[in-house]
Amino acid sequence: MEELFTRNGLPNIFGRLAKGGDVTVAYLGGSITRAEGYRVMTAQWLEEQYPAARIRAINAGVSGTGSDLGCARLEMQVLQHKPDLVTVEFVVNDGGDPESKARVEGIVRQIRKASPQTDILFLYTLAERDVAEFQAGRYQKGASLQEEVADYYGIPSIHLGVEVSRRAGEGSLIFTAPQGAEAKAGAIVFTHDSIHPTVPDGHRIYADTIIRHLETLRSTQSEPSRSLSRNGAPVEHSLPEEPLVPGNPWEYAAMAPPAELARFDDRWRFETPADFALAREYDWLFPGLWRAEESGAAFTVEFTGTRLGLFDIGGPDSGRLKVTVDGGEPFIIERFTRYNDHNRNEYVFLPELPNGRHSVRFEIDAGKTDKAQVFQAAGNTAGLEHMRAFPEEYARSVIQLGMLLTVCPPLAE
Repeated sequence: MEELFTRNGLPNIFGRLAKGGDVTVAYLGGSITRAEGYRVMTAQWLEEQYPAARIRAINAGVSGTGSDLGCARLEMQVLQHKPDLVTVEFVVNDGGDPESKARVEGIVRQIRKASPQTDILFLYTLAERDVAEFQAGRYQKGASLQEEVADYYGIPSIHLGVEVSRRAGEGSLIFTAPQGAEAKAGAIVFTHDSIHPTVPDGHRIYADTIIRHLETLRSTQSEPSRSLSRNGAPVEHSLPEEPLVPGNPWEYAAMAPPAELARFDDRWRFETPADFALAREYDWLFPGLWRAEESGAAFTVEFTGTRLGLFDIGGPDSGRLKVTVDGGEPFIIERFTRYNDHNRNEYVFLPELPNGRHSVRFEIDAGKTDKAQVFQAAGNTAGLEHMRAFPEEYARSVIQLGMLLTVCPPLAE
């Protein structure tokens, strides 16, 4: 199986690095990207290769998130830094969702509109569930969906699962073993949870594979007969007028501080990093948290578009929201999840709406989530033990909102 699909390559980044000066590389993805692993290792390699360049590596990895949130946070967390190269890693978290093709295309189109000279590289990581597919000669479904986007826009891609699966097959890699378990001589443990590579050993395999193919892409772009540039001028990547996915709205996804779009009643309090510990912990994501606990506390958002979402903090004390769209029948969205035996960033998009003007009211619901049942259904025994130890925390119904998410395509004329 091929690891690298070159397509139109990376025609600009290596020239900029060779000239020296300021160069920005943004790493967009989930928890695998956020870890101090392949991201750090590849950035260090670039620094070693190009000592005259001042490389700024942007960590735009957010744990537990997919390409839908990636579309919404792209401008605020990536494009404002004016990157010269953006790597995109969402295959594991998207999990083969058919919608991921449209969302990843939304990321590409936003980047191309903001800066036609910015190079893009797709990285496909894997989970243990994907190994059998690779060993049978098939890429995982999510990667195949993103490859359609890569083909349409000429974006190079690297299938990191090929090397990992090969090593697993030959016995030099144990894909998953418990923390502290020793692998047999000559083998490494790749993950402790079937998804996240160990640091440094597991991530080193990813990094070495990426570096090997960056060297190939660099040599390919240096060949005059194959280079896309002329006379050393930067290449402007093309942006087809029509998206690959007809009517794709995801290039119009965005993220905004809640105060810009919402009206909060007086039961909500804006907690800043200066005066609230949880806001300090997440100040890399949110300027603060809009927080309320009282049943009936409400806020209303008015927007023109097709989707509205919440980017928030969930934890043992999380409650649920009653949502009313355009005066219709209310429905409930749960903000407590099977992972909430600790605080973590979470997000949710409401169901898609017709493109137009909408008014959405969110109210803390008086009803209580059966949190023990949520943990039981997920097999989260650690969560059940934590709940027994701290019942007062789980009895609460707190909402802690960091950002609002929107998808707002132009209205039809």
